[in-house]
Parts: sequence; structure tokens; C-alpha cells
Amino acid sequence: MRPREIAEAWFDMCREGDERRFAELATDDFLCHGPGGTGDRATFIDWLHWYPTAFADQRPTLEDVIADGDRVVARYVVRSTYRGGYLDLPARGQHVEETGIIIYRLAGGRVAETWFEGNDLEVAQQLGGRVQMQLDDRFG
Repeated sequence: MRPREIAEAWFDMCREGDERRFAELATDDFLCHGPGGTGDRATFIDWLHWYPTAFADQRPTLEDVIADGDRVVARYVVRSTYRGGYLDLPARGQHVEETGIIIYRLAGGRVAETWFEGNDLEVAQQLGGRVQMQLDDRFG
């Protein structure tokens, strides 16, 4: 598959929570990296089952796909409807827009590793979450 096809297939898999498609797309020693740390196939499959139930009606858009060697980078926007289960924030059918970047490392035409950076703070704020920060005297 071409780089854009890999990214599109990955987003389709995530949107559908398709574990069989994940088995086709990812290597047996797959690793995922993100704000919560590093996980393996089992960690990702747990997330894959949760994500489309918490954020339904997903409409992903790939804004940019860039490839170099064994790496593919995708900058994306996913618009969805929140159904609950994220940071204990109540679901009221809110429309959410998530942006982020995923870097894929390929091996043998399959995804061996991902690095994910998303706008979790903005998603939480769209759902009515509040973030409190304390700054010490050095910052005003």
C-alpha cells in the first residue's frame, strides 16, 4: 500500500474498532507511543475497542501525509460525537473536533510502531472539562 492508503486504512480501522483489520495492518511486535506511555498490541486493542464507542460517528480527514523511508506522518482532523467514557466527562451528544499527528514506522509493508500526539486538552475543553493550573511566583 502507498503511504496515504496506509493512513486511510488505519483511520478506517480506528473508526470501526476493527480488530481483524488491525491484525492485517500491524506487525506482531507492534508498539504504540502516546501521552499515556508505550503500549503493545494488547494495549492498542483495548484502546481500539474503547475509542469508537466514546467518539461515535467519526469523520476523519487526512490533512497531510508525508513519507520518508520507513516513516509515514499523517496530520489529521477527526470530527465525531461524544458518547461518554472520556475523563469522566458527561456525554450530551457533543460534537468534537480532534486534531493530531501520527507517525507510523513501517516494516515489511505493515505498521510496526506509532507515535501519537493529539489535542487532548482541546477535546476535554470542548466536552466541558476545566483545567486548573497553578503557577508559582516565578511566572507572575
